[in-house]
Amino acid sequence: MKRLLYLFTVVQLLVGCNGNQSNKSTKITVVSYGGGSYHQSHVDAFIEPYKKLTGINIDPLVWNAEYGKLKTMVENKQVPWDVVEVTDAQFIRGKSENLFERLTLLPDTINFIKGTVNEYGVANVYWTTVLAYNINSFPNRKPSTWKDFWNVKYFPGKRALYDDPRGNLEFALIADGVSKDSLYPLDINRAFNKLDEIKPYIKVWWKDGTQPVQLLNDKSVDLTSAWNGRIFSLGSANTQIEFSWNGAVSELDWWVIPRGSKNIETASRFIVFASEPDKMAKQAQIVGYGPVNKTSFTYIPDSIRHQLSTFQNNWDASFVINSEWWSENENTMMKRWIEWKSK
Repeated sequence: MKRLLYLFTVVQLLVGCNGNQSNKSTKITVVSYGGGSYHQSHVDAFIEPYKKLTGINIDPLVWNAEYGKLKTMVENKQVPWDVVEVTDAQFIRGKSENLFERLTLLPDTINFIKGTVNEYGVANVYWTTVLAYNINSFPNRKPSTWKDFWNVKYFPGKRALYDDPRGNLEFALIADGVSKDSLYPLDINRAFNKLDEIKPYIKVWWKDGTQPVQLLNDKSVDLTSAWNGRIFSLGSANTQIEFSWNGAVSELDWWVIPRGSKNIETASRFIVFASEPDKMAKQAQIVGYGPVNKTSFTYIPDSIRHQLSTFQNNWDASFVINSEWWSENENTMMKRWIEWKSK
């Protein structure tokens, strides 16, 4: 059955590549959200195999998900990109502001996590922010919850957090006793009051995903929030860092086609290709983020499955950020975050 589905998709792709003139794109641009090993996972799992299958050249780029930049491109009708990876909150906002093209082809949704396939895009991965720590700093009792992160008496040491209100407000509320199922709408004042307690112990507000790993490895900090994929990418080299899925927060990234792309059909076929379970499985094994196509797990070794955010046990222990709330409140929260940090 897998072989039949694969052949059907290949036929769709090749027929599209040899169809009418509007389909005869010889080059598209694919823009990933984030560089390093994450961008390389796109190149190895999606871009190079698609080029080999179709003969279409792909220009792989990286951006930092600056929503205003994409919006300006579309509004000025100067769109050099064909496929772009955006955050979940940006996907919601972009649909409402008519920034994306409808896909001309969609994958079968039967094996996808609910809500990860849409006429304006297909989700790529769930990436997760976890509580991570240096095991040498805690030889006896190990921190495993955000209450532990806030408990400087029983878990003394230097801390770090991501320099962004998204996620940190949720962690503060969980540390203050709010269940992960009752977070939204966020109690903003309560969250910032709780952040006041931990602020004196935050030595680094990190901005790049490589920082937490480096900070833990060189003992600059003892505990930090971190992206699970960055720890996964260390592989056997990781001897000092452990992390907890308890109260971890997962977010979606989406493949979209910006309105104004000149290669909508070819871009749609690339997105469908990147959504095949074996392709998503290959990416997961490179970067450690959770595939949204559940069939992908049949292609992933047992030794890796349990390290992924969409593996059932990890999924149950963590929660998914409410991107609708953040799409409506992110600008306001960022202003307050900057003001709070400056005090």
